[in-house]
Amino acid sequence: MENIPSSSAVSESVPTVIVQKPLIKSSITPGLLAVISLLPCILSGAVLGYTGVTLSNLEISFRSKTWFASFALLGASGGCLISQSMINTFGPRGTSLLSHLVGMIGWILTISSLTTLNFFIGRILLGLFVGITSISVSAYCAECFPRRLSARPVVYTALGVFCIYFCGSLLNYRQTAFIAFVVTILSFFLVRMYVPESPAWLESKGKMGDAEYSKLKLRLTETPNNDLEVQPGLKFVKNIKKQAVYKPFLALCLHFTLQQLSGPLAVVAYAVEIIGDSGVRILNGYFIAVILSAFMVMGALVSTAMDHKESTNILSATGIVISGIVIGVFNLIRSLVLNRVASQMLSFIPLLGILLLIISSCTALVPSLPIKNTNGEHTALGFNYFIGFVVVKCYPYAQAYLGWWIFIIFAVMASLDIVTCVLFFSEPKKSHPSEEPGPSV
Repeated sequence: MENIPSSSAVSESVPTVIVQKPLIKSSITPGLLAVISLLPCILSGAVLGYTGVTLSNLEISFRSKTWFASFALLGASGGCLISQSMINTFGPRGTSLLSHLVGMIGWILTISSLTTLNFFIGRILLGLFVGITSISVSAYCAECFPRRLSARPVVYTALGVFCIYFCGSLLNYRQTAFIAFVVTILSFFLVRMYVPESPAWLESKGKMGDAEYSKLKLRLTETPNNDLEVQPGLKFVKNIKKQAVYKPFLALCLHFTLQQLSGPLAVVAYAVEIIGDSGVRILNGYFIAVILSAFMVMGALVSTAMDHKESTNILSATGIVISGIVIGVFNLIRSLVLNRVASQMLSFIPLLGILLLIISSCTALVPSLPIKNTNGEHTALGFNYFIGFVVVKCYPYAQAYLGWWIFIIFAVMASLDIVTCVLFFSEPKKSHPSEEPGPSV
C-alpha cells in the first residue's frame, strides 16, 4: 500500500510565489517614453548645428574657427569606436546617461571659454557625446520602439539643429551654449527617472526580473532579438582578411566617404556662410538658416516614411545633385550676364537650391547603414565622422579657392554616391510568381 502523505506534509509543501515588482502607476505612455529616450538626439543636433549660427560671434581667429567647427566630428568619430564596448558594459540607457555627463562638461568649457584650448577640448567632448549618443539611442529605439515612426533619431537630431539655429540667431554664443547645457541636465534627469533599460541587455546579463519589469513599462509582449553585440571590435579585426568581412566594410566606407564629400555636415556647420556663398543676397542669413532648418525637420520626417535605407540615401544624394546644378548654373549666368540688381532680384533661385540642399542633408545627421548587421559597422560609422571632420575643416579654404564651384563638386560626389548605392546596396528584385519557372518534366 502506498504511503499517503500526512496533512502536515501537505501543509508544508507551499508553492513558491514569484512576486512581480509593482509597475509604478504613471501617465508615461510608450509614445512619451520614446520622446524622452530621444531627447539626447535633440542635443546631438544642437552640437552639430551650434557653429552654423554662432561661428561669426566667436572671439577666436579664422583658423581656430575652422578647427572649432570640425573638432566635434573628430570627437564623434572616437565616440562611435568606444560606444559598442560601453553598450555591452552599461547597456544603451546607461551609456546614454554617461554620455550626458560628457556633454555637460563640454558645454561648461564652451561657456567659460577662458582660452582657445577650452573651446577645443569642450568641442571634442561634445563630439564624443554625439558619437556615443548616435549609436546607443539608435540601438535602444530599434529594440524598444521598432514600429513607432515617431521614434526616429534623425527627426529629433534635425529638430535639435532647428532649435540651436533659432536660439543662436537671437542670442550670443555663450547664452546659446548655456541653454543647451540646461537642456542637457533636464534630459539627463528625465532619462534617468522614466526610461527603463533595454530588456535584451538585461536578459543578456541574467537580470530576468528587471527585464520583465522593463518590458512591462515599455509594453512589450516579447523580447526583441538582441543585435547589440554584432561583431565586436577585436573579432572584426581578426576576421578583416576574410572576403565576407572586408568587402561590405569597404563598400560602407566608400559610401560614407562620398556622402560626406557631398557636403551635408559642412552645410550644417557653416549654414550662414554657405547661404552667402551660394549667391543668396536677400533677407538675413540667420533668418534664412532658421527657416531652412525647419524644412530639414520636414525632410527628416519624409525620410523616416521610406522603408529602405538605400532608397533614402539615393533620394538624398539626388537632391544634392539637383541643388548643386541649380546653384552652379545660377552663379555661372550671374557672372556672365547679370548685374548686381538682377542678381538680387533672382536670389530666390539659389535660395531654392540651398533649401533642397539642406533638406537632402538631413540623412547624414545620424548615419544610416544601407545594409544591416555589417561586420565592423561601428568602425565604418566612426570613419564616416572622420571624413566629415576633414570636409568641415577644409570647406572654408576650398570655398575661398573654388568659389561657387564647390557646389558643383558636391553634386559630382553625390552622383558618385548614387552609383555606389545602386551597385553595392541594391536589393535583388524578387521574381513574380507567374515568372517563376515551372517544375521540370
